[in-house]
Amino acid sequence: MSDSIQVEAASYGDAVHQAADQLGISPRELAVEVVDPGRSANSLGGFRPVKLRAWRRDPSAPPDGAGRIPASAVRRQSSAVGEERRGGGARRGVSMESYGPPPPPLDVSLITPELVETVRTIAAGIVSEMGFPSDVTAEKTRDGIRVGVAAGDKDQFLIGRDGETLAALQHLVARMLRARAPEEAIPRVEVDVAGYRDRRVESLRELARQLIDEVRETGHEVSTEPLSAIERRIVHLEVAEADAFTSTSIGDGLFKRVIIRRDEEKHSGSPE
Repeated sequence: MSDSIQVEAASYGDAVHQAADQLGISPRELAVEVVDPGRSANSLGGFRPVKLRAWRRDPSAPPDGAGRIPASAVRRQSSAVGEERRGGGARRGVSMESYGPPPPPLDVSLITPELVETVRTIAAGIVSEMGFPSDVTAEKTRDGIRVGVAAGDKDQFLIGRDGETLAALQHLVARMLRARAPEEAIPRVEVDVAGYRDRRVESLRELARQLIDEVRETGHEVSTEPLSAIERRIVHLEVAEADAFTSTSIGDGLFKRVIIRRDEEKHSGSPE
């Protein structure tokens, strides 16, 4: 297996094409490890480029780094993880996990009223400890459990810029639920504040439609900004409704990007 190279660019797509050009192969022949998913200029903290490590992938492995990374990279990351654990820290961008799908959530039919109340209690406790008096409700939905928080004129602080605080709150609720039952499947949990999620869902659907149109017009893959798991799911579902397009998530940590591209098998069989 050839040695890997590291590149950085303003977007995931640009980084992929840059790596492919340097290696003299097509993007679909690349295996990719996301070192840093980057950050847009509009994000809190300012712009940070996307950084990738790339190499020629095994022809039998799936693209986009979905398979195992090179043994040399595994050794480097294993050593780095060990050092961070001994130091009590966790370094961003170091991950031993592949980019495969997450474990399936608990079957909705197994969600009991007691479990719904447990999730509500966890969310209410977190919000209370944050110092925001609020009304917290929870209900079973067709996808899992939805928590609603109403904090009056303090709603904006629980939502945060671009929903970042809300995403963190939702992640914390799920992690605390997981801690109570580490060996069991947990339901998909969605937390909303003042109807922000509903507005965000529609904006993400519109974003997905715009990106699909861009891929259709240019023929090049496009990338979203880093999104939470719930937000990525909305984009994936919208892309699934479009004929001859596919999407995949890339990145490490809580926020990842969604890459939208043509489904070559379907596209090759359809007339222009």
